[in-house]
Amino acid sequence: MYGLPGNLGLEAEEMARSGGGRPIVENTITLDVRHLARAGLAAGPPQSGNLQWTWANSKQPACYAPYQAAFRGDTGTLHLVSITVFDPFGQPMQIEGQTIHLAATSPPFGGRRWWFICPSTARRVMKLHLPYGARVFASRQAYRLGYAVQRESALNQARRRTRKARARIGGSPNLTERLPWKPKWMRWTTYWRHVDACQKAESQMLTYLITDTEKMLGRPLTP
Repeated sequence: MYGLPGNLGLEAEEMARSGGGRPIVENTITLDVRHLARAGLAAGPPQSGNLQWTWANSKQPACYAPYQAAFRGDTGTLHLVSITVFDPFGQPMQIEGQTIHLAATSPPFGGRRWWFICPSTARRVMKLHLPYGARVFASRQAYRLGYAVQRESALNQARRRTRKARARIGGSPNLTERLPWKPKWMRWTTYWRHVDACQKAESQMLTYLITDTEKMLGRPLTP
């Protein structure tokens, strides 16, 4: 065991109460072990450098962490010397550094696969997350993080499914436009299957739209 920190589940509950809802994965600083492996950190002598994240919508700095990495055999450590988190307005917040342990496994098809060891659950995971206001990187399960899609209303989920179905036949995400004709490379049976999926998704979206509108008006749209 690696000297686990306090109960992150309680910390997640506190953030949920103060922030109007449980944090979601998309709003966290995410550390992906596959990115470290591609960068060559999981091989060779000890290395040091800087990890940087940016906000997806503005490309402004989101987090900065100098690191020291050391790997030996099937184990390794990634020491974040310090962690600076920036809010969307550029205001920094300094939190203590963290040492993250890693372990490697050998897949059946050969090679080596690296994993983070979650500092809270001690489970092997590919990603660790740092929600805004949290103090340490930990797994999605430790923070009980959800996904944005789970927070969508039924209408928005239906709208997203409709756009996804339209995209399969090269359709525009603009739901007011007509469906395109069959692409040259697509079979007719495949095309009509996708058209049917589009029509079902649009019908479901319309049903949810009518339901939401009736709730807003407090009366049915039809007498």
